[in-house]
Amino acid sequence: MEKRAKLTEIDLVRGFAMMGVLMVHATSFATVQMRGDDFFGLYNFLNIFSKVGTTTFIFLSSFVLFYNYYHRPFRGKDLARFYRNRLMYILVPYFIFSVLFFTVAWYHRGGVTDVSSMLDSFWPKLATGKSYTHLYFIFINIQFYLLFPLILLLLKRFRRFAAVCVLAGIVLQWIFYLANDAWWHVTNRNSWSLSFLSYYFLGAWMGIYYERVKSWLTDARHAARPLLRRLGWAALWTTWIASALVHIGLRYNQRLHGIEVHPLVYDAFWNVHTLTTALVMMQVALRVGGKRSLLVRGFRRIGVYSFGIYLVHPLVLLVYRDYRPKTDHSWLLLAWYAGGLAAALVVSYLLVYGIRRLGGWTWVLFGKLPGGERRGSAGIPASAASTPGITKAAP
Repeated sequence: MEKRAKLTEIDLVRGFAMMGVLMVHATSFATVQMRGDDFFGLYNFLNIFSKVGTTTFIFLSSFVLFYNYYHRPFRGKDLARFYRNRLMYILVPYFIFSVLFFTVAWYHRGGVTDVSSMLDSFWPKLATGKSYTHLYFIFINIQFYLLFPLILLLLKRFRRFAAVCVLAGIVLQWIFYLANDAWWHVTNRNSWSLSFLSYYFLGAWMGIYYERVKSWLTDARHAARPLLRRLGWAALWTTWIASALVHIGLRYNQRLHGIEVHPLVYDAFWNVHTLTTALVMMQVALRVGGKRSLLVRGFRRIGVYSFGIYLVHPLVLLVYRDYRPKTDHSWLLLAWYAGGLAAALVVSYLLVYGIRRLGGWTWVLFGKLPGGERRGSAGIPASAASTPGITKAAP
């Protein structure tokens, strides 16, 4: 069976996305508790600008799957292996951490020891990704895994549709947004995969046409119209920065001054910001991925262990936030919030790295480490799934 080329850039993008997740969670309390503080604008900027983690990981997950499976047969045995791997390396860690975080949060919030009440509360949350705030992402990805064989078959059957599937994803996502705003009023809208179809189909499109997209993102000198390509890059980066700044400004006015706009306006700028972020991150990763600088290697290591870091870091922040300094000094509180970001990253990384070295059984906690890291290679096979940073796709 044909094997696709290794993609060394994937873990860099995972690392970028994971830092976005950590930044959002490290500043989330500050955007509520520090309104009126001298540094509120900074907290708001970092929080909104970094809201790209979930969307980028969904994009990566889809990208890796379609890169691996679109250009080869996908038979019944492949389907069985595909779901077996998801059951082992995603659902098992999801269940274990759901139990862990639910129990910790239950007692941390003063819940009494009543097994019956705990179970009555736990099972619905487990079934909807609400056992703890960050686990909704895995719930979304599980929905996309269930849809994947059908979408793969559709895009294989209608190849012309594959070329424009990004537009289809955007349209379908916005039909859901508009219909939900007008009629459905679905609670916890962002716990459902329909809210992220544009990112999923962007990943599918890039996975199918990766070599062409990679060439467009990295090579202008050999392009038929190099100036036009550079103008395309400028348009991408300008759209990315402009949409992010507008969204940041809208949220600043909402949080600090109570100035509201229609919810779909926030959605629109966030959607443009996060879609362009995926392409910008890929371009940056392709440009710097061959460098051996400490920064690049650091982001790659974060990417390799991103699934474990994602699962563990809220527990680190939960403990850290219990020791907020009793001061109103802006600089001291800024340092304390920065310490939370550092603790979430460093402690989570060390915990995951240390536990992973205890033996092969640790897949039950953190899934399967990407193949390249297990062999000590710098490159990560494209078959490594991207729910942040784990498992191989079925071989």
